Amino acid sequence: MKITFLKFKFFFGAKVLQKKLKNQSNRMVQSCNIEDATSMGMICVIKNMNDYESVVQIIKLIKGEFKIPHIKILAYYPNKDDPDFLKSRLGLDFFTIYDLNYYALPKKAVVKNFISERFDILLDLTEIETIPLRLILLLSKSPFKVGSFSEEKKPFYDLMIETDPKDYLQYVKHVINYLKIFNKK
Repeated sequence: MKITFLKFKFFFGAKVLQKKLKNQSNRMVQSCNIEDATSMGMICVIKNMNDYESVVQIIKLIKGEFKIPHIKILAYYPNKDDPDFLKSRLGLDFFTIYDLNYYALPKKAVVKNFISERFDILLDLTEIETIPLRLILLLSKSPFKVGSFSEEKKPFYDLMIETDPKDYLQYVKHVINYLKIFNKK
């Protein structure tokens, strides 16, 4: 059986993630209604052109409907080929498997900036555990983290919504409906 270097990275990344979860201090959760938000971050996996187009539509939808001035999406491209369709643009940055350090945390400056940024809402669009994105989610300074419901995801989120995140656009529309009524003043 051939074990790749990438599998080692994910193995060590999972160990680091478990350790950080155990040592996680009580962070201050600050819920936010989407209509009151001034910034929003999202993390996702983009595997193909359809995923990319959905993410671009999500940016347009949120900026158009809620006038959130600061939206950033950080995408992970998990394939080994060069994503010619995936280019950084205003509000959308990405990293690939080649940007991961020895424990699967991306080394790019855009990732470090994303982690240190304090978004009013941080939305995780992933459907399955992706070690690099879980590390980013855990390390993020955002006070309100939202994602789809599952038992293994409980330690990462402040609000979990039971929905299917396979279709990004439908998932975001569903989450938006909850965030509209959540914490109304």
